[in-house]
Amino acid sequence: MKLKFVFLLLLECVCFIVESKCINGCDLALASYYVSVWPSVSLGNITSFMHSNVLTKSDVIISYNKGKIFNGDVLLSLTRTNVPFPCDCIGGEFLGHMFEYSAVAGDTYDTIAMKSYSNLTTVEFLKRFNSYDPNHIPVNAKVNVTVNCSCGNSLISKDYGLFTTYPLRPGNDLQELSKESNIDAKLLQSYNPDVNFSQESGIVFIPGRDQNGVYVPLYPRTRGLARGVAVGISIAATCGLVLLITCIYDRYFKKKEGEKAKLSKENSIGLSTEDGTGSGSGEYETSGSSGHAVGLTGIMVVKSLEFSYQELAKATNNFSLDNKIGQGGFGAVYYAELRGEV
Repeated sequence: MKLKFVFLLLLECVCFIVESKCINGCDLALASYYVSVWPSVSLGNITSFMHSNVLTKSDVIISYNKGKIFNGDVLLSLTRTNVPFPCDCIGGEFLGHMFEYSAVAGDTYDTIAMKSYSNLTTVEFLKRFNSYDPNHIPVNAKVNVTVNCSCGNSLISKDYGLFTTYPLRPGNDLQELSKESNIDAKLLQSYNPDVNFSQESGIVFIPGRDQNGVYVPLYPRTRGLARGVAVGISIAATCGLVLLITCIYDRYFKKKEGEKAKLSKENSIGLSTEDGTGSGSGEYETSGSSGHAVGLTGIMVVKSLEFSYQELAKATNNFSLDNKIGQGGFGAVYYAELRGEV
């Protein structure tokens, strides 16, 4: 029973670790925001849509898009703008960040995903984290908008630690992205193993450049501990906790078993006295080996035989007066032959 309990507890802890798909995020990720012809979007709009602790004013976006934004708040249509945002571990399930969007008249989940957020999120995500009617969202309603992100993968490469969430559009195949980013196509595919770039839709993650226009290595910018180290610490802590619980559990049951054994022995002695159970012909031996006393001489250790009430009643003819041979302070004394002895 105890072994089964410990096994189930350990299994539950291990399952928790295995099922947890992310432990922490990273300080920064980029979103590739595509500026379409209609509806027209200003730099101020994007700053409002993508507002976070790393993006509080439009100048931050400009610093990541040097040479692309020339006229203040005006953005060129049919171009992409890199927008910085924090990358969090959401519910231990996936990496992303949840923005708060204030709905306007005519908004639906489709228009929010495709137009306001330029396909950086999906209708499925909006349905998952909101409870509004997808086609009738109240004006000024606060809509949770979740955008996926990546913090890199040390098993693929340690040279890249800043990643861009990049919604694919027609013409964005693997070779074109490889040429645009100057990164090997096989490496891009490794970062997106389940993506078919030929579909020219969906979201991929590609290495991004910082404000100085250079690629950032993985470890110097990863928030908190590296993923592998964090997993190792979590497993060690879990095993230590299981070991502690096992010791406490084992000591508790040993104590309980000892108390039960003691109580059982006391009850047995009590019942023996109440039922008239006595000692039969005793077998004696002197304490110590070979019949020699150890320490105090003459001390005898009795090995008594116990008889049931039914045996005594039968042997004394139901405690007949004919078998009674005396009376003492502890009760009557009867003559009986039990198990071949008087």
